[in-house]
Amino acid sequence: MKRIRVTGDSIISPLGTGSEENFLAVLGGKTALSRHEGTFGLPEPFFASLFGEEVSRDESLLVRCASDAMERAGIDPSAADVMFFFSSVKGDVDRLLYEPAENVRKHFGNPNPAVTVSNACTSGVCALVQAMRALRAGKCSKAVVVGYEFLSKFIISGFQSFKALSPEACRPFDRDRVGLNLGEAVAAMVLEAVDATTENDWELVRGAIRNDANHISGPSRTGEGSYNCLRGVLSSGIAPEEIAFLNVHGTATPYNDEMESIAIDRAGLIGVPVNALKGYFGHTMGAAGILETILSMRAVDKGLVLGVRGFENLGVSRPVNISSAKRETGKKAFVKLLSGFGGINAALLCAKGGNSYLPEDPFEGSLELEAEARVDSSEGPLGDLYRALGDPYPKFFKMDPLSKLGYIAVERLLSKTGRSFELREDRAVILFSTKGCVCDDNNYKKTIEDSSEYFPSPALFVYTLPNIVGGEISIRNLYKGETSAYVVPERDEDMIMETVREAFSDPETASAIVGWVECASETDFTAQVKLIKRKF
Repeated sequence: MKRIRVTGDSIISPLGTGSEENFLAVLGGKTALSRHEGTFGLPEPFFASLFGEEVSRDESLLVRCASDAMERAGIDPSAADVMFFFSSVKGDVDRLLYEPAENVRKHFGNPNPAVTVSNACTSGVCALVQAMRALRAGKCSKAVVVGYEFLSKFIISGFQSFKALSPEACRPFDRDRVGLNLGEAVAAMVLEAVDATTENDWELVRGAIRNDANHISGPSRTGEGSYNCLRGVLSSGIAPEEIAFLNVHGTATPYNDEMESIAIDRAGLIGVPVNALKGYFGHTMGAAGILETILSMRAVDKGLVLGVRGFENLGVSRPVNISSAKRETGKKAFVKLLSGFGGINAALLCAKGGNSYLPEDPFEGSLELEAEARVDSSEGPLGDLYRALGDPYPKFFKMDPLSKLGYIAVERLLSKTGRSFELREDRAVILFSTKGCVCDDNNYKKTIEDSSEYFPSPALFVYTLPNIVGGEISIRNLYKGETSAYVVPERDEDMIMETVREAFSDPETASAIVGWVECASETDFTAQVKLIKRKF
């Protein structure tokens, strides 16, 4: 069994350059959050953590961060056994999401296609999980995982349309919390597959990705997705008393923090210390899972549980073990927890090496194809294709074109299998595309281009995330397994099936809806989806 050790890392954020500089800033109680007025041409002020004007918000920053991490790891980025994985929620909204990743890969002369994971705010952890799977499957022996997010009028106006932003510095888990702050950052980690780790190594032990099948823009009120993720990483055999802390999402929105407190309680972890880092960096979205994992490793190395900046009085229903002050710990493991739009949740268990915790086995069994379905724009408009299904689903007309396409394709697929609407915790939804949600991006841009007709719509903005189509499919069919969205430079069936096969290393995945779902416009779309099962 291969174990996954961390050999290098780096962070570039408004708080500093390099992981150590960022860690020391947090340790000193510093924050990069401040009030911004007129920035990006937005009519409303906002609190956020932003790079200065001297910083280029492009792939050159990704190159700098990845270079630092790889130099510390001592690897050759052009080697054939190295793969690059990227995580971002939106990337550069004026380009296709895979383009920055491909430019970075080409800069380093790497021969393997870059993989971009776009699973809303869980993207960073999901990219780490996918890299772990690829390493254990022998697809590569070293992986470079880079998470990033740069803010813009597009992103900030979208969160403002949801009334989700706090007018002051955020206050995770506090009774007076009113919303989140956004932030910019780039973070990178280098992973390596090894036969054994030493007590000086950091090891990524086990990850879990689950959907709560509740709502595309609101978490389950019972913490279902996060609870199932925690249950997934606890199956490694770690006991609650061995965990130094839970580094949670902690966005300081009323529903997120409450949901996490419920999930923690349900998982039997209510006594474990809890912390969140959004009060220092804001919500860095695609970078968050990697940045917060790096800083959590640093904290454990120093024997500390970092304090929660902005927290004063507990404001959730469950008595989570949280503090504004740093605390000491002698324990050598932590859990990173995230959640996001589309019902997605993810968790990652990290521990010092030489431990006895059980990682996932690579999947070595057989898979079988049960059914397949296709949809193409040559058949007619999406509305006509929906009506031909003869199975009313009123929410269909509220969806964006990409989600409508995914819905129709999956309905056709399931009609061949004698479908039934029953909760399935063992079915994954794994989708790929090149254009992502470019159609939805263009529609949303029209709502914010003209200052005289400025009307950002939350109903449009939520659909500008590539993973929402998978969320809609999960909600429709009551699927609470993994959902993942990948944006890749071209359609490669071998790569798709390799990625899907790796997803079956999660022992709770018994079947998966797998597909290519591409929607350039209302009149230009294609989809091919398959139902694939584990063969017992």
